[in-house]
Amino acid sequence: MNTLEQFIAYASDFEKTFADDNWSRLHQYFHSDAIYEVCGGSMACKLQGPDAIFAGIKKSLDGLDRRFTNRKIQPGNDLKSDENTVSLSWTASYELDGQPPFVLAGRSEARLHDGKISLLRDSYDPQVEKDFSAWMETTGIQLEPGYV
Repeated sequence: MNTLEQFIAYASDFEKTFADDNWSRLHQYFHSDAIYEVCGGSMACKLQGPDAIFAGIKKSLDGLDRRFTNRKIQPGNDLKSDENTVSLSWTASYELDGQPPFVLAGRSEARLHDGKISLLRDSYDPQVEKDFSAWMETTGIQLEPGYV
C-alpha cells in the first residue's frame, strides 16, 4: 500500500472505532513511539505512543463528538500526498436535536515511516475556539473537547 492508501485505511478503521470503541484495531497503523500533536487553542497537546494517543482521542470524542446526534466529516479539496506524508483540510459538522449546528474546520497531517504513522497532527484555526465558545453560550450546553 502507498502512503495515501494506508492513511485511507486508517481513516476508515478510525470511523469504525468511533462507532464501536474498539481501539485495538488502530494499533496496526501506529509506530510504538508515534506522536499525536494538536495545534491551536486550549486543545493543544502532544501525546506519545499509541496508548496515550488513543486515550486522548477517546477523551475528546467522548467530550465532543459523541455528545451530538449526528457527525459528518467532509474532506477538503486540497489533499496532498507524497511517499511519506498525507495532508488535507476537513470540516466536521455536528448536529444536536433542537440546537443550531456546529461546524469545526481543521487540517490533518500524517507522516508515515515503513507504512505506519510516526506523526499525526491536527491543526485548528484560532477562530474555531471563538466559534465553539459562542455555540456553547448560545445553546447553554457545555462540552469538553480536550485530549488531556
